[in-house]
Amino acid sequence: MEDYLAHIPEIGFVLLLLILLVVVGAIYATKLKASEQLWKFALEGAGDGVWDWDISNDSTHLSNRYKEMFGFSDIDIHTSTEDWNNRIHPEDAASMNEAVHDYLTGKTTKYIHEHRVICKDKSIKWVLSRGMIVKRDNNGAPIRMVGTHADITTRKMLESKLENLAHFDTLTNLPNRTLLSDRLKIALAYAKREKKMLAVMFVDLDQFKEINDLYGHEAGDKVLKQISQRLVTCVRESDTVARMGGDEYVVLLPIIDSANDAYLVASKIVDAVIKPIAIGKISGETSVIVNVSASIGIAIYPQHGKDEKLLLINADIAMYQAKSNGKNQAKVFDTAILN
Repeated sequence: MEDYLAHIPEIGFVLLLLILLVVVGAIYATKLKASEQLWKFALEGAGDGVWDWDISNDSTHLSNRYKEMFGFSDIDIHTSTEDWNNRIHPEDAASMNEAVHDYLTGKTTKYIHEHRVICKDKSIKWVLSRGMIVKRDNNGAPIRMVGTHADITTRKMLESKLENLAHFDTLTNLPNRTLLSDRLKIALAYAKREKKMLAVMFVDLDQFKEINDLYGHEAGDKVLKQISQRLVTCVRESDTVARMGGDEYVVLLPIIDSANDAYLVASKIVDAVIKPIAIGKISGETSVIVNVSASIGIAIYPQHGKDEKLLLINADIAMYQAKSNGKNQAKVFDTAILN
């Protein structure tokens, strides 16, 4: 009994210490929760939507700002990660999942990814998604990840417009000289590697200058737009019709079996271009109908050149030969032309 009484001060100290630890822990947890709420509030104040992924339970908590950003309410949003992933654009889902996996497994030190999200009204928004692991289990495996979604739709639209200006003709929306060069380089690399043939066709409109001089540039632009549409209908989706400037076009057929394949496409273009074109009323006159035709030069890889520059030069030479032979026709490059 005396021994027990002797240890009462020690027992009291231990109990006091335990109580103190509980109180401190509660205060710390309260402060931690307050701190967490504070940074979440700060992120939302910056316009970002916050997501909180419980990896161990495979559930996700989404902030009010996140829901508002994509037009959802509480009843529209479920906590399952599957439901979350279903809102990712199908074309971006694989790359996003790969980015998350690489971060969780330590292959990358950061998780940053740009992808599209499908809103409630089925419209599309681009987001910049960032996240970090905030909790691990005793074995070091990630069990909680927190991040944000920032709306970057406006930036993406601007980037798209700038890219369009850099690679597409502003009048016809056809690929321009720059994009044609890129596609021709890729096609040549493939043709060389696989020992295939390709064709480059230089298309120049006949009588176009006369239309411009007689009716003005506005009428000329209408002609170019209609001709551009006709050229596209004459080729496959894998082919390229590019406007080089003025009334000059280049058609790239990246895969052909013979020179005759290119000649058949060129013949379709000749037949399509020569059809009458209505350009509307000019200076109060009745509706004006005009006609143009096409002179086409064809160069085949590898017979007529093994690089981009030579193929275009020889296609251009063949086109001038077609003009000199009476226009409204296609001509395959012939080395005899140079003699």
